[in-house]
Amino acid sequence: MKKGPNISLILESFQNLEKAYVDLRKNLSLPKEEFINNKLVLDKVRVDFNLAFESSMRPCRHLSTLYGLKTTSKDCLIKLAEYIGMEDIQTLQSFTDFYFKYRDLKDTVSPEELYEFLKEHLVVFKKYAQAVVEYVKKSTGNYLLIDFDLLNEKAKHLKESIKKIEFVLSQGIEEFRSKPMYYDRVKYFYQVAYDSLFDICKHLAPKFGIKKFGDDCLSKLIEIGVIQQDYYMDVFKMTQLKNKLISTWEVSPDELYISLHELKDKFEPVMKEISKSLKRLLEEKARGGKS
Repeated sequence: MKKGPNISLILESFQNLEKAYVDLRKNLSLPKEEFINNKLVLDKVRVDFNLAFESSMRPCRHLSTLYGLKTTSKDCLIKLAEYIGMEDIQTLQSFTDFYFKYRDLKDTVSPEELYEFLKEHLVVFKKYAQAVVEYVKKSTGNYLLIDFDLLNEKAKHLKESIKKIEFVLSQGIEEFRSKPMYYDRVKYFYQVAYDSLFDICKHLAPKFGIKKFGDDCLSKLIEIGVIQQDYYMDVFKMTQLKNKLISTWEVSPDELYISLHELKDKFEPVMKEISKSLKRLLEEKARGGKS
């Protein structure tokens, strides 16, 4: 089976690109005199410029290999842009040339030149990212940019961890109390199970329209109906136990054993709730056309 684009790599890279882009825009909004005379600003711009370029290059290297393009660091962006039909290749070429000139210690780029160039051309980063994302969506038919490989991998880790927890618990409470190794193992397996479910949530939350979330990702899915309200207390207890186990909070062997007996069978139903909602979302997207 032909391998497709690594969606998570592309999304992560462009999220980093967006952060660097926002910071660069912020510093370029300063008056020119302040920009060129402030060493801290220039150092920050240097870091963000490097991050932005590398965040653009990471998916470029990946996709150029996938599409059979022979590229180097100095022409990867241009060759990929040509391949996907991006407009304004010349600006991207100028940007790449400037970046390598800026990085070359033999060449000197003055703060004034840096300011003027970035002011005028920085937006090409955004156009490049948009062009790549649109091409990947259309060429794969994956218009929501869902990484199904990631979801399957996390689901597998979750199921394997729950099976290992069940085995330890099946040894009985007395055995569990007497062997500290059992405590450490189920604590680890529980964290793997929870983190796997959380990673699924983190990847899919934006697809369901949740723009801002943190440790409350699963609760947010309940709020908008992706996970049924009936699971609220289960999710609350799952999150509470995870937070206890990674904090200085004392969780006795008896408490952990009882909690895991209660929660071990809750993970898969919650995951299936997310899966059902995702299926509905994909069906709605297919019926409503592609945007």
